[in-house]
Amino acid sequence: MEPKESQHFYFGAATAAHQVEGNNIHSDWWKFEQEVQVKKNFLSGKATNHYELFDHDFALAEKLGHDAHRFSIEWAKIEPEEGKFQQDVLDHYREVFKSLKKHGLKPFTTLWHFSLPEWFAKKGGFEKRDNIFYYVRYCKKIAEVFKDEMEYIITLNEPMVYLYYAYLAGKWPPQKKSFVSFVKVLSNLMRAHREVYKNLKQVNPDFKIGVAKNNPAFSPDRRGNIFDWFLVHLLKYLWNHLFLDGISKCQDFIGLNYYFHRNMRFDIKMIDQFFIHPCNSCDVTDMGWEVYPRGVAGLLRDLWKRYHKPLIITENGVADHKDRLRGDYIESVLEHIFNVKKEGVDVFGYLHWSLTDNFEWADGYDPRFGLIEIHYGNFVRTVRPSAYKYEKLIKSYRKTLTDKS
Repeated sequence: MEPKESQHFYFGAATAAHQVEGNNIHSDWWKFEQEVQVKKNFLSGKATNHYELFDHDFALAEKLGHDAHRFSIEWAKIEPEEGKFQQDVLDHYREVFKSLKKHGLKPFTTLWHFSLPEWFAKKGGFEKRDNIFYYVRYCKKIAEVFKDEMEYIITLNEPMVYLYYAYLAGKWPPQKKSFVSFVKVLSNLMRAHREVYKNLKQVNPDFKIGVAKNNPAFSPDRRGNIFDWFLVHLLKYLWNHLFLDGISKCQDFIGLNYYFHRNMRFDIKMIDQFFIHPCNSCDVTDMGWEVYPRGVAGLLRDLWKRYHKPLIITENGVADHKDRLRGDYIESVLEHIFNVKKEGVDVFGYLHWSLTDNFEWADGYDPRFGLIEIHYGNFVRTVRPSAYKYEKLIKSYRKTLTDKS
């Protein structure tokens, strides 16, 4: 896909299947929740019941001015047993695509968003190179079934985040703390993306295929310290660029997930605590993350300069149950995005995380990221004030873009 600065700019939001659909009973995450998270009562259960209420949620997105939506198809529901694809689930996702079209939402389809079929996990998951075959087979099946519905496809969500929590920190399934496994899975995920890319292009060469990559904005804690700068450049390469470099010839666009600013200080006495909170007066989210909207600008410039591929924000948001930060944060992030767009950086969309509150993995239901609040007792939806502010911003930017065209 050739870069085109004049192409349409999409405004929307994002969700992920395990986090909103519920009852993902054949997945490794469901098993993990029953065995580990039950102690903390962090169980996904029916999640937001989006599996039944997807049309209602998409109707709300349409009313809020969205014209795009990122969602994921759940592999564990499609193929709950090895080689047995469920036609009723495929039919369900066909209805999802129809609903998105009805409500004027361009689908950005994620094929894998962290949760795996339990049978695949038992085979060793992505630790074994031979298992890539099963992932490619699943992706090709989805491409063949929905080749007329899909255009933008995201093969993998946040591979480095998955690798860190599953294979270094041991907080996500399969709960390993093994650098050897980390390296194996890193290599295999790169290979998996490349193979899926080539196979899907055979199904439909017009597919636009990429990944959603979580890149933090790294800064040196001491501007004049060479060791802090070295640490910043090292982490930028290892976390932000290593994976993208490995798939650079097999991506039509890059999805940026932006949440974090990391202030780095090299201190040999604190070898495992390089990240320093930059100030005590900074706004932080409910998860303790610094609110740093301007970081998105540098990341977009960096990705454009290094890869020269069209860019889209595939996730960005704040955990903010009081909804006191979200509206201003979105406004500031969009301002930075459109400033770099004026510089010639090809950014073609912003998808907020998330459309609704959801199940935040090992943190359960406490973090509230949604433009729309979920009342989990009865699944009633309440649109937050920040969602209406986002709607006004969308109208304003659309008018500006129309006037320029």
